[in-house]
Amino acid sequence: MIRLLIATAGLLAISVSGLPLIGSVASPVLVSVAQAAEAEQTATFNVPGMTCALCPITVRKAMESVEGVKSVTVDFDARTATVTFDPSMTTIEAIATASANAGYPAKHIL
Repeated sequence: MIRLLIATAGLLAISVSGLPLIGSVASPVLVSVAQAAEAEQTATFNVPGMTCALCPITVRKAMESVEGVKSVTVDFDARTATVTFDPSMTTIEAIATASANAGYPAKHIL
């Protein structure tokens, strides 16, 4: 009888305190590496107009400004830009156009 009284008092204390007796924790959404890779695509562009030290910065910023672009790496010596992007948000053509609009025409390397 005393055990029942103590257990009831304990449950009452928990419920009055506002703490749930059995907490619900949101389960994390697990995304496999393959699914994450499907959500990203990488494309390399030839950007022959880069001739000075500031050109790669301009090209990188222009390409990064395209919604859906995750990262841009510019190789000044090779005159290329490698872009990782979400193909559901942008296209290779949109990225090339952004570079061209900044004064540096870019052509996708297949």
